[in-house]
Amino acid sequence: MKRIMLCSLMLMLLCASFLATAGKKHCQDYRQKLDNIQAQQRQANTHKRSHSLSSKEAKARDRWWRCETGKLKAKSKAKAKAKAKGKSKSKREKKSKQKLASKKAQNKNRSQSAALKLYKNSKALVPFASNNPLVIRSKYQGEQLQAWLVFYQPAKKCARPKSIQDFAKCVEDKRSQQTEFEKSN
Repeated sequence: MKRIMLCSLMLMLLCASFLATAGKKHCQDYRQKLDNIQAQQRQANTHKRSHSLSSKEAKARDRWWRCETGKLKAKSKAKAKAKAKGKSKSKREKKSKQKLASKKAQNKNRSQSAALKLYKNSKALVPFASNNPLVIRSKYQGEQLQAWLVFYQPAKKCARPKSIQDFAKCVEDKRSQQTEFEKSN
């Protein structure tokens, strides 16, 4: 009787130790993910990247510890199958994205070459609707224009005004000089 009890106790201990080591093997994936994230943290990263890695590490460490202590829910077979299908689906998606990117590149090259041909074949663009010459008439002409150019003395900052206030002062100054010029003539 003692032997049977002793054998059954030994068998139970053996099974328990086997389950414990099997559980540890099951958690190795989580441990590897945690180690991978920690290795990434040891490399030089930006502040934003290091912050995201630290949050990932905290989640991975929590998941690994829940697995070690047996508090992590086991994945159902349906979820595992869906994940396996998702991996194959993601490969198909990657291939389709690559094909789409290559088609976009080809279309871009075609459109650029077509635009270049149109540019070469097109006439020069006319900035205005009419083909008539553009005539700009000043307020003064001839000798009066020469006299105005001698009379008008703009301020140095009016050559390139830096603000709207400076520009407004320059315009007012020019108008006041015009009225003085017209009074003198």
